[in-house]
Amino acid sequence: MRKKLIDKIRDNVKMAYEAISSEFDQTRKTKWPEFEHFLEYVGNGAKVLDLGCGNGRLYDSLKSKKVDYTGMDLSSALIDRARANFPAARFKMGDMVNLDLPDENFDIVFSIASFHHLPGRKLREKAVEEINRVLKPNGILILTVWNLFQWKYMVHIIKSAISFLFHLGLKYAWNDLWVKWGDCPLKRYYHAFLPAELVGYFKGGNWKTEEFYFTKKGTRVKFMRSYNLCLIIRKTKK
Repeated sequence: MRKKLIDKIRDNVKMAYEAISSEFDQTRKTKWPEFEHFLEYVGNGAKVLDLGCGNGRLYDSLKSKKVDYTGMDLSSALIDRARANFPAARFKMGDMVNLDLPDENFDIVFSIASFHHLPGRKLREKAVEEINRVLKPNGILILTVWNLFQWKYMVHIIKSAISFLFHLGLKYAWNDLWVKWGDCPLKRYYHAFLPAELVGYFKGGNWKTEEFYFTKKGTRVKFMRSYNLCLIIRKTKK
């Protein structure tokens, strides 16, 4: 995927979230059931980085652990929502592929439903490198992406596969999708990960998988019945 197209896609995703920030905030007021399991990996006082923090709702689940929390997002509108929702927390604008943060500074990095918005393998690899850089040795990455191989998204999958063939695979991947939010005319880009593809970004090197599973409303299920892929992985060394 060419840089010009990548930049266009990323700008579009950012603009879409700016446009839907109010509605998005209203639909993200309750705690996500999966958060309860993630808490098992969070120690009291841990330094936490939340990439793609949205309206900041993850902080609501973590504050009982008295964490040193930093939430980061590309959308200024969502950062404003997060600061209004949780004034005690720290939020800042930032890009997960170019983190303006010190090396080996965090015990835990969260990437909840944000990694799938990155277009192109090279950009995703760069994000993984940056996460690795800012994590302390033995630190934990908790990453989730939507499972877009659900029946309600199959029309999108088929359209993307046809587009892939039409462009001879030179423009987009067959599993690059564009999904609308309600009546908003701007579609958000998503990469529909298959399990082996997602795990492949962490093969070799200094990553060790702690858990990899699929969930539907907090319950672990088989992949084709799931709504989310959940990967919990440890940085094993420098």
